[in-house]
Amino acid sequence: MRRTAGVLKNCLVVFLTIDVETYTGDYTSDVDGHGKGLPYILEKLNEFKIGATFFVEALAATRWGIEPIRDICVLIMDFGHDIQLHIHPKVSKIDKIRIIDDKLWNYNKDTQKRFIEMGLEILLKCGVQNVVAFRAGDLAANIDTLAVMEEVGLYLSSNRDLDMKSSIHTRINDHFPIKNDISKRGNILDMPVTAFRSALPFLDGRYRHFEISALGAGEMKTALLQMLKTGYRCAVVLTHPGEFFRSSEGKSEFIEKNCRRFETLLKYLHCEPEMNVLRLKEHSPTIVVPEKSPSDVWLSLPCSFIRVFEQSFDRIFKKRKAAKRNALPWK
Repeated sequence: MRRTAGVLKNCLVVFLTIDVETYTGDYTSDVDGHGKGLPYILEKLNEFKIGATFFVEALAATRWGIEPIRDICVLIMDFGHDIQLHIHPKVSKIDKIRIIDDKLWNYNKDTQKRFIEMGLEILLKCGVQNVVAFRAGDLAANIDTLAVMEEVGLYLSSNRDLDMKSSIHTRINDHFPIKNDISKRGNILDMPVTAFRSALPFLDGRYRHFEISALGAGEMKTALLQMLKTGYRCAVVLTHPGEFFRSSEGKSEFIEKNCRRFETLLKYLHCEPEMNVLRLKEHSPTIVVPEKSPSDVWLSLPCSFIRVFEQSFDRIFKKRKAAKRNALPWK
């Protein structure tokens, strides 16, 4: 696993974060992807010797049982990765709590605390020790969420994102002094999902966040290099197992363009000495918070055009391109 004892000077710290969740209780289809979701991510991280942080949704255990989540946690930990807490209220089934919707900020502080405490208890039963970080589903955290985190001993947050177009519902962007980079409020350190200024705002909106399904490989590499030159302290990449496959009639096929993007990114991070890839829990407290917000990083216009072309091409030829990868040994 590629790790260091501390944060290197003149480096950009990169956190790879993976949200693991289901809305149906069918973990084989939604998370495993018949071998093309979580197992694929773990195999590729292992191939490039890169560590990652997995935000595992825990409240699903209240509806569908704890065993599938325990199996997922054991698998992730066996590969040497970090597990932190992720919750989606919509999947929970808890006595005396009426489920309104999936946005955590729609619940009062006491209810939020009960959700988070139950999530921590479930992860502990799955063998996950010393959870210190929290990410709300759709980043739907508010000021009450931060207060609850402090009360229950969670000091790392990843609940901000400047891209408000892609189903992102955070309400804490304005509660931290530094935008789009590591920032501190009280005892809480927040590492936002990194967002870049779009070169195609008429298609993307003002910002495009750092998600595997949202950016092309060229956009990722050029943007990371600009972050390094601009003085950013950390970049946070978001992905999900479901971004790498499509399921239909009990079968799954790889989404070739997303697999290619992920593998290109991992290769770049592995080979680039100025990109310091770390796990969230062990290293984020060692990062010095910047004194002021860094300038926006713009996505490369040529790379953005390539991404749009790639997405159109993939939709047309997805079955043909997926055939070879579907024969890989971890299916």
